[in-house]
Amino acid sequence: MTPPLHVLHLIEDLGSGGAERLLYTNLAHFDRTRFEGVVCHVYDRNEFWNEAIRSMGYPVVNLGCRSIYDLGRGLVRLLDLLRREPVDLIHTHLFGANVLGRVAGRIRRIPVLSSLHCPDYEPTVLQDNPRMSRAKLNALRLLDRLSCGFADPHFVSVSDYVKQSSVRHLGLSPDRIPVIYNAVAPQAFEPAATDHARLRDELTIPPHASVILCVARFNPQKGVRYLIEAVPLVLEKETEVCFIFVGATTPDTERPFRQFLDRHRAASHVRILGIQTDVRPFLRLCDIFVLPSLAEGLGIALVEAMAMERACISTRVSAIPEVVADGRSGLLVEPANPRALADAILRLLANPSLRDRMGVEGRRIVLERFDIHHNISQLQTLYCHILGRPADRPAPTPSAAPTPL
Repeated sequence: MTPPLHVLHLIEDLGSGGAERLLYTNLAHFDRTRFEGVVCHVYDRNEFWNEAIRSMGYPVVNLGCRSIYDLGRGLVRLLDLLRREPVDLIHTHLFGANVLGRVAGRIRRIPVLSSLHCPDYEPTVLQDNPRMSRAKLNALRLLDRLSCGFADPHFVSVSDYVKQSSVRHLGLSPDRIPVIYNAVAPQAFEPAATDHARLRDELTIPPHASVILCVARFNPQKGVRYLIEAVPLVLEKETEVCFIFVGATTPDTERPFRQFLDRHRAASHVRILGIQTDVRPFLRLCDIFVLPSLAEGLGIALVEAMAMERACISTRVSAIPEVVADGRSGLLVEPANPRALADAILRLLANPSLRDRMGVEGRRIVLERFDIHHNISQLQTLYCHILGRPADRPAPTPSAAPTPL
């Protein structure tokens, strides 16, 4: 019997973001008779998925970097790991891991596959983001491009939008970038009739109040502030409603939002819950799912909500139109526009039958396009293609763009 290929999955950290969630989902669905490996994270922080990954039998290694300035020390540790571990392929995720993995792969003569998760160098990265300057963004892009030229890695993109963005900003050839969408296990998000009384009681949500859910980190890219600003606008016309926010946050990021809600006497209609181990109870509870992002590589939270047959409201930016079919599985509005978000929420609150139809269509799209069983097969085939091994199916055609919705 042919021994399994060994893959080093290198990622910045194991936090609760979309790339980290995708890694966990992929690891859970690989054919372990054909693909084994180890997970390695660059930064000494955010180990949300650590125990879950270890419980599947994957070793987890921490390179212990504290910032981008520690990457040199991280490279030494990674090279030592590659000397000790029998690695056939390095699969990297996110900027720090991409750069580190490419350099280490070139030195150790191990093929590297870089997942392109985000439109990292689009102008929207600067919007509402005081921590990122144009000079810093240009420096990061230069380092990214140099590592690509040095290592000549393989690529895979999570959406066609991210692929085209990488072609523009990193000078990559589109023929070298297959698109394999982020995916979910549909059976894990089966819509089901559930008694929500206990969860409503825990969250002190009135029995007849409609529930609006947002699952997103409280950072500028996710545009959470614009949904917060939409809350009083919704309450002007509909008072039996509660907004739930699930996702990574800190007291400093929450404080201005809570102050805004207090000023507008809307705080009693909002629950800010932070990171939750399992978002499915909240998806089942909600009537409408909202993701107000300014930019998205794909928007896996939207895919999960659609799998749960929830009507979605999001923004007409980046890759989101590849996920949400406007007018069919949800509504798309202009970004950074609280009034547009409020109007879309009020429209769906007033039309339960439209919400139901959108929910059914959303799940159909997920089963057709974002089913992990199909997408993991594509990824495994790509691994074999890179390593020159026989595969069950032909490798994905790099130049083929996804079928439009």
